[in-house]
Amino acid sequence: QSSPSLTCQSMEERTECLRRKIKYYFMNPCEKYHARGRIPWKLMLQIVKIAIITMQLVLFGLSNQMVVTFKEENLLTFKHLFLKDYVDGGMETYAVYRQADVYDHIDYIITQYGLLHNNTVGNHEYEKSGSSYNPLLLCQDFYRNGSIYPGSETFEIDAHVHTECLKIYPANPEPLRDMPENFELHFKRLLLVKITFAVMAINLQTVRYRELPDCYDFTVIITFNNQAHSGRMTVDLEMDVEINECKDWKVIGACKFTKLSAHWSAWVFLNLRLKDFLFSFHSFSCKKDLPDRDVRLIYNVGIQHPSLC
Repeated sequence: QSSPSLTCQSMEERTECLRRKIKYYFMNPCEKYHARGRIPWKLMLQIVKIAIITMQLVLFGLSNQMVVTFKEENLLTFKHLFLKDYVDGGMETYAVYRQADVYDHIDYIITQYGLLHNNTVGNHEYEKSGSSYNPLLLCQDFYRNGSIYPGSETFEIDAHVHTECLKIYPANPEPLRDMPENFELHFKRLLLVKITFAVMAINLQTVRYRELPDCYDFTVIITFNNQAHSGRMTVDLEMDVEINECKDWKVIGACKFTKLSAHWSAWVFLNLRLKDFLFSFHSFSCKKDLPDRDVRLIYNVGIQHPSLC
């Protein structure tokens, strides 16, 4: 089977040209190869494009997996660092029952916060405002006034909630009861004790996959919940994560591959669009005057690369 002719003079030739054009259009790549004797480069380029896109999707999935893993491991790390006698999987039963235990657990958190540099095996750091570290914030929520007498089954309570806070800087961590501010917990009226502090870290594991590391801002919130006043004060640790681009960075040997991958993706896309146009121009034209076609070369690489250098 020969390829369609470039010029068609008579009506019969035009009809035959159109017939060959339609027949050739519905051929599979093998039949087109036997008909024209040309290597199916378009199919090969499509396969290459699919392989490249698949590779980048896999890399993108691995990158997201590293982000999720890093956040989960940091949450577990903070529980072991700041919760006294914590055991994996024990948050549902983690609680305190005595006033002395509440003070001991709060003092333990304050002490561990001050010793963060010496204790952590990661690259955790205090958050800074200017040249000074941000403090740990200790707050208690309690009923404004109240007189409770379970023995006589009487009480008087002001349902308005009052919040009292204390700032503790990592350079001067002291036990709660030894602080000059005289911060006392009002257990009879106490609702919540909330400890909040910020820790920063860098996810360096992405360097192995030729990606720039991200900087993480962790806001750790430890809550002692006494709203039930049942004698059991539950303890919970949560964190909020903010992922930012690091300000000053230098990675040796990680950017060349990244740039090459992005430029290769753009080149493949443009090359495929151009060859598709040329293929249509030379293979399917039966007259010198071609009909108007909506030919568009789109320079739009639909692959977002997460770490251009």
